[in-house]
Amino acid sequence: MNSEPSRSLVPIDKGNWRAALEVRVTDEQLPMVADHQPVALVILAKAYVQPDDRRWEPLAFVEEAGMVVAVLALAHGEQFTEIVNLAVDAEHQGIGLGTQVVLAVFDHCRHLGVRSVDLTVNPLNEVAARLYRRVGFTPSGEQRHGEPVWTRTLAEGSRR
Repeated sequence: MNSEPSRSLVPIDKGNWRAALEVRVTDEQLPMVADHQPVALVILAKAYVQPDDRRWEPLAFVEEAGMVVAVLALAHGEQFTEIVNLAVDAEHQGIGLGTQVVLAVFDHCRHLGVRSVDLTVNPLNEVAARLYRRVGFTPSGEQRHGEPVWTRTLAEGSRR
């Protein structure tokens, strides 16, 4: 019998936004994730402002009991979708949640018809680089906002 709690990727909305605000990263991680706590506040502000002329999608990774254990934003553009501000709550780190979140993002993006997913990796964030490499991201050689861009191709036949 599997004792792992069921988790899913859901929109940050009027029912869970307060719980999303409880997600915190460590002080050392903050400059590499969002520069401000709570990270969900940064994500919600970007979803409202829509910077870079992209459609922003604020998301929470939620346990079946409703506890938000991670937050992130997807920024959908014409040519790519980018994972932005991914934050796993400090109290839930080190147990594979980052991998689960990214794999859930891949499933979500495939459902939307996305062909590839990008993200930027702070060069000092070795833990994130290991995670992203493990799930198939590779450096593209490009830079965005001063950080290296990594990309992961999804299933063929997707629309963008």
